[in-house]
Amino acid sequence: MHTFLEEYQTNIAPRIADIDVFLKTAEYPLDAYCVADLLDLDVREVLRHDGHVADARSFINIMQSGSSWICRMYQRELERESPPTYTSDDIAYIYNLDYDAVKNACKKLKIKEVTAFTMPLVFAKIPY
Repeated sequence: MHTFLEEYQTNIAPRIADIDVFLKTAEYPLDAYCVADLLDLDVREVLRHDGHVADARSFINIMQSGSSWICRMYQRELERESPPTYTSDDIAYIYNLDYDAVKNACKKLKIKEVTAFTMPLVFAKIPY
């Protein structure tokens, strides 16, 4: 059975790590084509923001309005105000998962609030 943990480890976590490294090592202004590729956006969507990506703040602004899966996930995380602990509802919403699947995973683990430490355990119980 494929789980959301596998999806997270294969696709989401590496992209988050790539974004982190990119923001820490890139020279500004950022190349719009690199930003578009990293965020799975069309370059025109990136260029709508003043025609360039001047700094990390511009990059974050693009993420806050971008239409790609990684941008939308980031937007949902911000809407939930990046809580220190997550409810089943938070996880389902942020990661666009079935609420009942997340709730059942938490129930199996006897977890009411999920932390960064317990998140992989929950993800491992969610069929994907």
